[in-house]
Amino acid sequence: MPERTIEDRLREEYFDLLPEIRRVLWQLETEIRFHTLDILHSLSPYEQLVIRSRVKDCESAVRTLRREREGRTFDPDRPGDYSMRNLPDLAGVRVLVFPRSRLLEVDDALRNVFPAWTSKPVKDARGADLAPKYFGYCQSVSSRVRGEYQVVPMLIGLFWDVEHSALYKATPSLMGIARSSEGLQLREDVENALLHFEEAFERYVQDADQPPSAT
Repeated sequence: MPERTIEDRLREEYFDLLPEIRRVLWQLETEIRFHTLDILHSLSPYEQLVIRSRVKDCESAVRTLRREREGRTFDPDRPGDYSMRNLPDLAGVRVLVFPRSRLLEVDDALRNVFPAWTSKPVKDARGADLAPKYFGYCQSVSSRVRGEYQVVPMLIGLFWDVEHSALYKATPSLMGIARSSEGLQLREDVENALLHFEEAFERYVQDADQPPSAT
């Protein structure tokens, strides 16, 4: 019988943790929905707050752990270095907000609920903060599985969904294109265009809300 590989051990660990991953996701999503409810009810007709959640699938988790290692490969002599518990995002919630002016309000409301969680904001191509991101434990349901939540400008988040499905879940050659200088520049261009649209939209709304000047 062939010896089990590191990938085999990681898959076994994943399915052992899966019930806890689902409980963490349920707990995290429920708390986020509850603590953003007042904001949701205060939205103007053109504003949006959408909450999406996902359990990281097994093969994606294995690829992530492999990608983080030198040479993007596991060292068969050090199987103890690799664990699904090292991943901070087995259970993840993304809060999509439009327009961007609501982002800070949502971030503040959730930060009060998860004050001890570690902040690791998503950066843009120039290293500036683009979206708040946090990870930590929902101690009431699991001490082994960490959860992650993000608060993301909606247009950027929807673009990330398309990009991830089209490139990062595709063939290695397409993933290489995504990480090339050209691919990174294209991503920056798209993100900047979407952010500029939101900024312009908010200016239009502010102008429309101004009372007409007296003549």
